[in-house]
Amino acid sequence: MKKMDVIFSFILIWCIVSISLLIRQFQSNTELQQQLSASRKLNHMEKAKKLIGRMPNKKRHDSRIKEQDHLTEIKHKQQHNNMHEKQDRRKISTAVNQFPFTRSSERFKRSESFFLYVVQLSSTSSSGGGADLSPPSPLEWSEVRWKDLVVNWGRNTTFSHLLEMSTPLHNDGKTKSGEGAMQKKMILHCIPKAASTTLRRACYKNQKESCKTIVFPVQQDPFGYRNIDDFFRVVKECDEVNHFCIQGGDALMSVINYEGKEGSEEEEDGDDDEREPLHFVHMVPFRNYDDWVESAIKQIFSIDGNCDRAEKLLDHCYGYRELYMELYPKAVLSLLIGMTFDANGKGISSKDKHHIMLYNYQDVDSIMSEVSDIFGMEPLPRTSKRHKENRGEGTCPNEISEKFHKCHDLTLTSADAIRDLKAERKRRKKNDAAMKGLFKCIKRGDCKK
Repeated sequence: MKKMDVIFSFILIWCIVSISLLIRQFQSNTELQQQLSASRKLNHMEKAKKLIGRMPNKKRHDSRIKEQDHLTEIKHKQQHNNMHEKQDRRKISTAVNQFPFTRSSERFKRSESFFLYVVQLSSTSSSGGGADLSPPSPLEWSEVRWKDLVVNWGRNTTFSHLLEMSTPLHNDGKTKSGEGAMQKKMILHCIPKAASTTLRRACYKNQKESCKTIVFPVQQDPFGYRNIDDFFRVVKECDEVNHFCIQGGDALMSVINYEGKEGSEEEEDGDDDEREPLHFVHMVPFRNYDDWVESAIKQIFSIDGNCDRAEKLLDHCYGYRELYMELYPKAVLSLLIGMTFDANGKGISSKDKHHIMLYNYQDVDSIMSEVSDIFGMEPLPRTSKRHKENRGEGTCPNEISEKFHKCHDLTLTSADAIRDLKAERKRRKKNDAAMKGLFKCIKRGDCKK
């Protein structure tokens, strides 16, 4: 019996020792596998680095571009989220895509997908309500693809043709467009020979009467008309002002892709004392190309009494007074849409939102009044006044308009959104300098042939 106990004890001890050895062996194998895995991962990373080092320049360039695009997208999302968190704290509405603005301009990156809005006076506004006895809307809205305008907007295009290219939009009629949305401000792009003097003078007087926080300088144009920093200053400090006039077609008026200090959401010390975000509605007038050219030429004749200077400048395709191709409505749209593409491409997450709207310049008074009312604003006073209508008889000979058309008709029919804004500003600056030099010698009468 004692012998059996000894054997059993021996077997038990042997089992315990064997199990202990197996456990230690398993632990050793696990550590070895981890070391091998880490070594393989390190070798893989070293091989990848060598492979990237041998990668052709184009592939490395493409890789860097993709990385930059990814970082830009992350930055854009972070800015967007921070903006919305801040607005939630301040209880500011961020709703912008309400009627008629059913599309977000921040998503537009190609001409095929960019839409503008068109507003016109309603043809049924004077015929009474419908079956539900609700009052008819004084305005009719539609949207048009920018690419369609690029292709089809030519010398003979009228506002009726513009409407034919557009798709009508219909509101449910239950709420006004301004209810529950971001506060809207209207930016009136003043274009020569499209009621620009009327709008400019109305904005100037409205600023002085409505805003007492800024001592406005004595000048012909509204404050911020040609200076982008002044523009955003008056927007920030003059909350009572809802209509802002700027020079249409000015490449330096970067109202959509502005990257100045005012655009930062917070000061360096972290204080959130900036203005609330705004929804800017850009109002751009439409006028037939040939009519616009003839009106600008007549204005030159009315001021100069002749067309000598215009003719000599047109020999070099330079503009003069109101007769600049960059100031025609389609060219102004090319610049504005280029600014939108620039902002979207750089990932500029502005707290402000933007939409572009076309209207018939002949209806400027009614359109400004009705659109202001729809958006919950007081109408801009004095838009019914007309200036420069009585300009006397006479105009320049047909040769002047023929020269202008020869210089710029191709631009009219082919100009898309301006993609390289920096190069465009450089080109304009160079042309302005050359034009001014030529103009001086014309005045002196010593130009070399």
